[in-house]
Amino acid sequence: MRRLVIILALLTAVVPGAAACASKPRPVWGSYQAEVTGVTPGPGPQAVTVHVKALAGRDGCSRNVRVGYHQEENGVIFANIEQESAEAATVGACPTFAPAEVTLTSAEPIGDRLLTLNQKTWALKNGAYSLCDKNLGCKPPEDRCDPTWTRAAVQGMDVSRHSPGHVEACDGRWLVMTVADDPTACGVEPRPGCEVNTAVRRYFLRNEPAGWSTVTRTTSGGCGAILKAAPAFPRKLCANLKPTGRFVTAGPPLPTGQPGG
Repeated sequence: MRRLVIILALLTAVVPGAAACASKPRPVWGSYQAEVTGVTPGPGPQAVTVHVKALAGRDGCSRNVRVGYHQEENGVIFANIEQESAEAATVGACPTFAPAEVTLTSAEPIGDRLLTLNQKTWALKNGAYSLCDKNLGCKPPEDRCDPTWTRAAVQGMDVSRHSPGHVEACDGRWLVMTVADDPTACGVEPRPGCEVNTAVRRYFLRNEPAGWSTVTRTTSGGCGAILKAAPAFPRKLCANLKPTGRFVTAGPPLPTGQPGG
């Protein structure tokens, strides 16, 4: 027994790093979403090819890109596109990406059904898939004065995401809205003892191919600001506009005995 121990000790001394190699931990692989960059029809009517960016840059970044969760209901195909990685949890460990493909199949022809991949929806139009807009959806209404378009316009403004906006005028080419900067500064339901006093601005927007684009904003009434920025703006849409003022609201009073109550 003593001779065996001596031999093992000699082997460790003769082979540098042998002990370190024996104790090196094996990588722990986990499942992570893979970023979907595109979708193409086929192969065949019951499949689509999903293009992804797999993690790359070193060993252990990515393997086994695959379809995980897969469910079909109400004319929509839901699926998660996943990859295995032993390095994804380490910031900066996988600084690049490598293209990869995975085939998503269905028991029935896919046709023009929507594909929701990793919580983002893709739609087929004119033989090609495109990512649906998070505000406008997959089939935006043709009427640019529709609330779907005007709400999307507010989402593109530098205001609180809870600002609903109020349409004052819309003729299909021009849109006039008043929008409060932050009407929910005290919460959707104002907290007790909290008061909101925020600016309300008037936005003049022009219809562009991608949606409504802000031309100018003001707190003044009338046409001065917009005619200076866009002389072609129709006066009938601004002649009677009043100054915007402010948005003021308050929560209930604090209970008696509370600080400030």
